[in-house]
Amino acid sequence: MARVPLNSHCRLMEEENRSILKDVFGESSSSESDESINNKWEEVKEIKGLWLCRDFLSLNQQSSLLFSIQNEGWFTEASQNQAMRFGDLPVWATELSHSICEAVIYAGNVSFSGDPETFDLNEEEVCSMPSNLVFREPLFDQLIVNVYQPGE
Repeated sequence: MARVPLNSHCRLMEEENRSILKDVFGESSSSESDESINNKWEEVKEIKGLWLCRDFLSLNQQSSLLFSIQNEGWFTEASQNQAMRFGDLPVWATELSHSICEAVIYAGNVSFSGDPETFDLNEEEVCSMPSNLVFREPLFDQLIVNVYQPGE
């Protein structure tokens, strides 16, 4: 059996992930190098507190995230379809949560009065993240990752 160097194996997995993401989500509508914050949050009115931000992650970011999750080793058996973590989260999860918080802030739903500790929500607008979470540290201390097979 031929051995593939680790970095080559990683590149192959990343290319496979990109191909899968492209099949599922289609071509990226923005430049892969353009990862500036330009997100629009949509409230899902049927489920209180659920918000959707389309195209939040670029194709490269999605691929990197999938690769990081695979590297956790949580889904080594076909019967495993959910992983939960409490307390200290993996670096990729912490970075993702900070990106979400930044996107909420830059969406304009939070207004500041000088000190980030004394921010006010614009009461006329509904915010995609409750004001008591925006600057909480750590932002999140638990996560659930699910794996879905086609048709599930």
